[in-house]
Amino acid sequence: MKILFYVGASLFYLLGAFPTWADAAKGEEIFNSMQEGDCKSCHRVDGGRLVGPGLANVTQRHSKEWILEFLKDPQSTWKSEHPETIELKKRVRKTRVPFTACKKNPMTSEQLQDLFDYLSTLEK
Repeated sequence: MKILFYVGASLFYLLGAFPTWADAAKGEEIFNSMQEGDCKSCHRVDGGRLVGPGLANVTQRHSKEWILEFLKDPQSTWKSEHPETIELKKRVRKTRVPFTACKKNPMTSEQLQDLFDYLSTLEK
């Protein structure tokens, strides 16, 4: 009976991990898709910089809540007095609201989470 419990618990754990991988894969598609996020036009996934900052380790520099809010509405987040926004402005040495090429239609909550999951994989 114990063996059946451990096998079942192991399967539950493993099957529960698959959506996380799938979400990151969907997030990568959003990042690279010109019809979806089109993030790659301005951001690199390594430490390098294009128009916008490089995104390697971004989930270590900022909280999940702040990143999701920024992805949802970059201009409003940039205008906020949130401590993470203030720190970012100092780091990139910019104060004016950035132009964003984010997709024209707002992303769903699921797409935002998928994109965050992908950004979580971008660690050096």
